[in-house]
Amino acid sequence: MINDRVPVLLYHHINYDDNVLAVSPELFEEQLKFLKNEGYESIGTKELGEFLTTGKKDFDKGIVITIDDGYLDTWVYAYPLLKKYGFRAIVFVVSWTVEEDEYLGFNLDDYYEGKITKDMIPKCSANYVVENGRRKKQERRLCWREVREMDKSGVIDIEPHSKFHRRIYASDKIIGFNHPQHKLSAWSAIKGDERLGTPDFLRKPEFIAREFTAYQDLRDRLAQYVLDNGYIKFFDKQGWKDELNSVVEAYKKEKNSDKIGEWESEKDQIKRIRSELEVSKGEIGWEVKKICESFSWPWGAYNEMSLKIAKEVGFECIFTTKPGFNYYGDSQYEIKRLGIWKKDMDWFKSLLK
Repeated sequence: MINDRVPVLLYHHINYDDNVLAVSPELFEEQLKFLKNEGYESIGTKELGEFLTTGKKDFDKGIVITIDDGYLDTWVYAYPLLKKYGFRAIVFVVSWTVEEDEYLGFNLDDYYEGKITKDMIPKCSANYVVENGRRKKQERRLCWREVREMDKSGVIDIEPHSKFHRRIYASDKIIGFNHPQHKLSAWSAIKGDERLGTPDFLRKPEFIAREFTAYQDLRDRLAQYVLDNGYIKFFDKQGWKDELNSVVEAYKKEKNSDKIGEWESEKDQIKRIRSELEVSKGEIGWEVKKICESFSWPWGAYNEMSLKIAKEVGFECIFTTKPGFNYYGDSQYEIKRLGIWKKDMDWFKSLLK
């Protein structure tokens, strides 16, 4: 039955981007109206955790709303609309992307109150800049004062979504070389050497893989080769990959070995994962002046090792991207969520019913 389960909704953008993850403010408002009319009420992690572990609940039809990443549109659109309809949300923030500026920008509340005209509402859609001859996507982020203001309100529960939200090199087989290319997401950044010309390897989310690091002298040699041969223009000529592969082969011959780097030890892997979790928990907690007890995995990627460490770090409710509803007896450490995409109201209604 519907009343015996708790849906957890997963949003990313509440804006006008032409992106499957972007729900327009108008559609978001329609969804909140529907939830209100259907008798849903917001619950937080405390109520959700108690329901999952004991079956006890002081709500009839509970729902949890979550928003990942920490984009500016959370402040501009989502926060005012949640207040308007009496809902709460958990916002999982990537701490390194939060702007250091200490200001409160305009949002929909200012428009409702007649303080600004509609055209003065901050633009939250992504824009693109040209860097090294390639397009780079830029998305507007929250600043710390907006983060603190929302958490203080009780409408938004700010929690960590990692420190860096990055991938790592997870293979010792070269699949290419770093070169000028379109970057359509900040999440394409890796923990590794991204200088032009350095080796590129299979990338995986940092919480699920052992990290491989190519030797420093090989990376330096390749990066210098690119610098000495035109830098950006080097990549305009045909055969540039063959040239860099020749540098690698010459390096192997010189070293009399096919080995080009080292894998991190299991001990170092555990240390890296623990640091990422502890730092994100500590940074967010310091800024909003509370102990953070919830976490959501970037890309929903985790394994037994990272889950064990997350529990040890002190996270009591951990959110995944596994689809489905949450029932009594389900794990509070592997909470399922329903991804909300740019689709119509009929789809949204069918998802919940």
